[in-house]
Amino acid sequence: MRADDPDIEPPVPADEGPPEAADPAEVARLADRMLQGLGLDVRAEARDAGETIEVDIVGDDRKYLLGHKGEALNAAQYLLNRILYRGRKGKKIHVDSGGFRRLREEEIVEIARRSADKARASGEEVPLSPLNPYERRLVHLALAEVEGVETRSVGDGFLKKVVIVPTRGGSTPAPAPPKRD
Repeated sequence: MRADDPDIEPPVPADEGPPEAADPAEVARLADRMLQGLGLDVRAEARDAGETIEVDIVGDDRKYLLGHKGEALNAAQYLLNRILYRGRKGKKIHVDSGGFRRLREEEIVEIARRSADKARASGEEVPLSPLNPYERRLVHLALAEVEGVETRSVGDGFLKKVVIVPTRGGSTPAPAPPKRD
């Protein structure tokens, strides 16, 4: 993508007017160009979902976006948001493919619950694999009301571990504000 590309409007400086959402058709065109430019046989379908613009990637090569816990899907989502908004505020663009994200969310919550059971039973901290901020939030929320454990994020950078810590006596820890990282 070149800055002088006629299909992409130039960014509007943050101090010029209210935030605007990208047009779903524009989002789909950009996603198509970006992914097909990588040689992938995929097509993007975008729709306005109220608070977000939802993009679903379909096609024979979508499997290449789903490997490694969907890291390429996350990268595509990040790039679409950065390219379209370039510092402006707007509707968040969510990229998925065939419900992959929902399945991944369910998997993360299940791992968190099993790890909480393990932490309570053993009395020892249980660290999870490094997670991105959204995935860490899922863990913190899933275990917020679970008695006998609390969670904390550890590490530096984008990917951090969530450590599930057993609390003394199995009692529920004092309510804490939602963890956001």
